[in-house]
Amino acid sequence: MKKIIIISIISCAVWINIKAQSANDAMLFSQHYAGGTARSIGMSGAFGALGGDLSVISANPAGLAIYRSSEFTFTPGLNFTGTSAKYTDNTFDEKNTHFVINNIGYVYTKNFYQEKGLQSLSFGIAYNRLSDFNSSSYIKRSKATSSMLDEFLYYANGVDQGNKVRDVSDFDFFYEGLAYATEAIYKDPDPQYSGFISDYDLHAYEQSLSRTMSTGGGVGEYDVSLGLNFNHQLFIGATLGIQDVYYKEYYFHVEEPGFKDGLDYFNFSDEFSSNGWGLNFKAGIIYRPIQALRLGAAIHTPTSLWMRPYHLTGMETWFNKTGKEPIFLERESDPSGKYRIRTPWRYNLSAASVIGRIGMVDVDVEIVDYANSSIFPQSDYDVENKDISAILKTSVNVKGGVEFRLGPVYLRGGAAYYGSPYNKNAFNADIKKTLRETMSYSGGIGFRARNFYMDAAYSFTKHPERINNLYISYNKTEEWYEQAKLQTNSNKIVLTFGFKF
Repeated sequence: MKKIIIISIISCAVWINIKAQSANDAMLFSQHYAGGTARSIGMSGAFGALGGDLSVISANPAGLAIYRSSEFTFTPGLNFTGTSAKYTDNTFDEKNTHFVINNIGYVYTKNFYQEKGLQSLSFGIAYNRLSDFNSSSYIKRSKATSSMLDEFLYYANGVDQGNKVRDVSDFDFFYEGLAYATEAIYKDPDPQYSGFISDYDLHAYEQSLSRTMSTGGGVGEYDVSLGLNFNHQLFIGATLGIQDVYYKEYYFHVEEPGFKDGLDYFNFSDEFSSNGWGLNFKAGIIYRPIQALRLGAAIHTPTSLWMRPYHLTGMETWFNKTGKEPIFLERESDPSGKYRIRTPWRYNLSAASVIGRIGMVDVDVEIVDYANSSIFPQSDYDVENKDISAILKTSVNVKGGVEFRLGPVYLRGGAAYYGSPYNKNAFNADIKKTLRETMSYSGGIGFRARNFYMDAAYSFTKHPERINNLYISYNKTEEWYEQAKLQTNSNKIVLTFGFKF
């Protein structure tokens, strides 16, 4: 079950080896990007000290207390993801488009009209989308110099354990066990296993090879929040967050050796998904020392995520032998398996200036200690949790946004810097080059009437290049990963409809 849970995550920065995959698994659900309403996205999520927007209750719930009236918002959007895959000397581009609900929510505000003390109370309930995992990519090669069968043989022959050949009963039946059952690898007269595509065999490589890869899902949060306004100077708030988490990755690998006296074709498919829900609590304040300045601070407890994994692999082989039917087998994981992830604490500091009716500017600084993540039960994941502490580190995210008012029309812009969560000292020189920050840029426009407003926003996010280890190749003297390099860029267009009461 641990091998199923600790998977390679395509949407993370790197694919390295089994040691790093637990860190990716824990980090994946902890990294959040600007989401929610179009107004917030147009300013790259820099709203911690401004408030008055339903996106802010996922960052600083004190922003709810800024409201002076009740309000309902709805924000649909389109996400466009493009991935460029470099494999050998070729580049392959794939695009993915999908519709999402970025935000929907309602805030009720009760004004007390007192000279001093509590001026208003606001209660809000909202859904905000915090991250998105959708992407797709594709690679191919007309004359390969290695094969996925190499990795099946790598594990079957125990190369990873000093060439201690494994018994069939010790095979991973989601992986090399399928290759053996479908006769893509077989037992030689000597103790070792062999394959139909190998530099040890009579057959050369040079078979055609292709792989299609995709990811899907995201993290959404349902927030129940309360905000209190004291003298229009001190604003405090609290949020109970309920996260809805889903992640899916899939690849389909095809090789066509076309041997007249043997293996003609095989494919291997691997689907992993993990879904669950989690709880967290947030508290925050906004203080306005002077009319034009607002200072904000918020703290988020770790989110406890209760996850249920699912794993399905399948393999199909064809042979050029008279009367031999294709062989197809699948392996499905036990759906009762569960695990828990605890994400790190988050700290948010912000400052904003409101310049009369002309405009405003906000800067948010977020501190996230990814190394403080854990997988539970710890008795089962002691090694993996030590790897998380070694591989991940504290990251600083900085967001900045501005808004200008031109009568009923508002213009917005922003940029966000998301620091790398990886400790570079834990990786070799080639991997270090990919451990970079993520940059995001955004802009937007809005129109406001008395009881209605409409906002539109666009954001562009460039993710760091990542290395995808397709499979292990080896010969008698060395072993290496067959690799592809993936570069993903995300474009988002959202539209918010708001109604005041």
